[in-house]
Amino acid sequence: MAETGHIAPRGALTMASAASRLTLDDWPAASGTLTVDLAGIDAADSAGVSVLLHWLREAQQRQVKLHFVHLPPALQQLAKLYGVADWLHAP
Repeated sequence: MAETGHIAPRGALTMASAASRLTLDDWPAASGTLTVDLAGIDAADSAGVSVLLHWLREAQQRQVKLHFVHLPPALQQLAKLYGVADWLHAP
């Protein structure tokens, strides 16, 4: 049976914080789905979208499906602008 994990990053997903957010090493080991609750993200810019796309690539390599929930409006708008909203399952 596939495992399910849950994380809830907090703070900013911006140019200033993006490099420190790239690692997935501290994420729970899930072999099925990992839910990423973004309700705690209080600031985001285009670098934040890049971080989310990086997380998707890393998860794919680990054969884990990421499921983003509670995308902040700024991330939703940027994802739409860049044409990647479907990848992030943004409304």
